[in-house]
Amino acid sequence: MRMLTKGVPIYIAISMFTTATMAQKFEPGSYMTNNGVELTPTLMAGVGHTNNFFSTPEDEESRLIWTFAPTIDAIIEDGVNKYNFNAATLTNLHNIDSADNFTQINLKANTHHEFSSRQRLDFSASADWLYEPRGSGLTEGLGDLASEPVEYTQQNILLDYEYGAMSSAAQIAFKAGYYNKDYQNFESISQYRNYDKTLFGVTGYYNTQAGTRSFLELKTESYRYDVIQLSGISRDSDDHKVLLGIEWEATAITSGSFKVGYQKKDFKDTERENFSGLSWEGDIIWQPLTYSSFKFNTSRSAKDPLVEGDFIKESTYNLYWSHEWNESLGSLISFSYVNEDYTGDVGRKDKTETTRLSLNYSLNNVFLVSPYIDFLDKQSTESNIEFDRVLFGINFTFGLRKK
Repeated sequence: MRMLTKGVPIYIAISMFTTATMAQKFEPGSYMTNNGVELTPTLMAGVGHTNNFFSTPEDEESRLIWTFAPTIDAIIEDGVNKYNFNAATLTNLHNIDSADNFTQINLKANTHHEFSSRQRLDFSASADWLYEPRGSGLTEGLGDLASEPVEYTQQNILLDYEYGAMSSAAQIAFKAGYYNKDYQNFESISQYRNYDKTLFGVTGYYNTQAGTRSFLELKTESYRYDVIQLSGISRDSDDHKVLLGIEWEATAITSGSFKVGYQKKDFKDTERENFSGLSWEGDIIWQPLTYSSFKFNTSRSAKDPLVEGDFIKESTYNLYWSHEWNESLGSLISFSYVNEDYTGDVGRKDKTETTRLSLNYSLNNVFLVSPYIDFLDKQSTESNIEFDRVLFGINFTFGLRKK
């Protein structure tokens, strides 16, 4: 999971704190229907305070933000086969300007099916109705000049098929996906950022029979934008990656994966600068004690920009420490560093550091109290993009009592 960076919306920060702390000792009960569907509802209510709501370098505005987030998770298990559906909403209410109030919706379905010991199929589909608060996303660097948050929808479909018994020496996996992003307001600007993306990939695995698998991954993503900018220069591109990697779970305390290789991003329009170079992705989990674990992930790739430039060369480094002090109390400390170099007609360079501290206290596994504090410092060669921000608050999460 990528950590919060750039001018990240406040509501995402609050919800991600809740997600992170809920992972420790929060085990709400569920309700089993007559037809075998297991339903697990939860409700989060919280309040947070930020000293720089619009992510501005000066004239910061403080805000108190109330958050309400009910979710329901439905799962059906049929042996090794699983079918899951999740529905969630998140409402943000502000103490100053009601124009910033919104409710986002997230729907997701997943299936896992094993036809035999040699064939496995995973399918996922999601649809989201989301918002970018003023001063972030498309309105980055503009503060409160926008009249309302930017609204957009996104849909994502992903299909994974793997052939080969896990005990055999080799397996092969095929991946296909489709993603769509469509902005709903500020059409004069946002219409140039609506796009579709298709994904095709194949991965060959070699099993060492010692808790590790090496693999070779080939992947192509095609970006197609709905409207060409007034300059007449298209943003359409094809992104190719060839990555060699390894995944392991060789000991009881260490697991992870790392892949490194070559990325080539070709634009359809010759007026844009292409990219070719090194790319990597890595995740490592180290758990020296049953109650304490560390996670490190990193990535490097060229990605499409949201506001300006041809592409962004982005490198990310994230470190997490999760510790359970006793059966009821846990903590999470994390640090993120992101370096971004913009290419094209801009020479912009951004560096973002994010630190967060959070505690969670669980009562009877059905009630979670989660205070947190988040420090964000963004530096940029463009002065109107630079800012720092402190966000702190507390969340309360409720679930059903286990029978």
